[in-house]
Amino acid sequence: MRKLTPCPSEELLDKIEEIGNIKRELSLEQRSWTSGSGLYVQSADAPFGGLTKYSAGGGKVFASLIFFRDRGGTRTVRKYNPGDWELEVDETLSFCRLLHRASRVPEGWSPEKVAAYAAQHVVDADLFARVQQAYRQHHDELQVLSDQTSVEERDHLPQLFFDKLEEEWPVERLELELVTQGHRIPIRTTVETLVLAHASGYMVGKGWISTEEMRQTTLYLGIGLADAIRANLKGAKCRGAGFAGALSAVGARGTARAWAEEADAG
Repeated sequence: MRKLTPCPSEELLDKIEEIGNIKRELSLEQRSWTSGSGLYVQSADAPFGGLTKYSAGGGKVFASLIFFRDRGGTRTVRKYNPGDWELEVDETLSFCRLLHRASRVPEGWSPEKVAAYAAQHVVDADLFARVQQAYRQHHDELQVLSDQTSVEERDHLPQLFFDKLEEEWPVERLELELVTQGHRIPIRTTVETLVLAHASGYMVGKGWISTEEMRQTTLYLGIGLADAIRANLKGAKCRGAGFAGALSAVGARGTARAWAEEADAG
């Protein structure tokens, strides 16, 4: 019996084609970032027949998938060897989409958001000093908060933070991922930042600090995170205001936690 030749799904071809098309719009350095998971995708216009060639696989030299697309959209597969390389397609596509969005900031933003993002933000030293004083005053209660925070909630805070960056601040999301994957700054730097943002929101809910004082805290933390990235990633463009915007969502989570405790106590 003749052995059937495996055929790639249309969904797989769509994803590889999208990755290849995005990569063609990126700089050489940005293209190199897309293979961090071990998947290599290339595309180029063939010198004949108006075709575009796409190739993908787990190595730079030998491709596991090769197909051509003509001007009318018809695709012809020339080679397909299924393998573990396919497990990295979704992650690579997601990263390429993030790169694509980050490369176009501030396209589509409102004038107000552009102005706020580009402004030189300075932390109000007096307000931040009040936050530090309140933190010292309520240190024991905040330690209890940290100890009682469930594993599920601890996992949720980073996801909340990353989702907010993904949605609103793609440059910050991209560059944070690059320095984290490259071990250029410790992961604990981000974790500690989130814990402090969560605690500041909790203090608002308890009435220990004002909303404006929390805003100054998230701005301070955002600037610190941006400074750490720029010191470890050449050409980084992230802004403290972007990180502060995402950290405010983490702070809001802390505020909701305090309100829930007050409601239970009442």
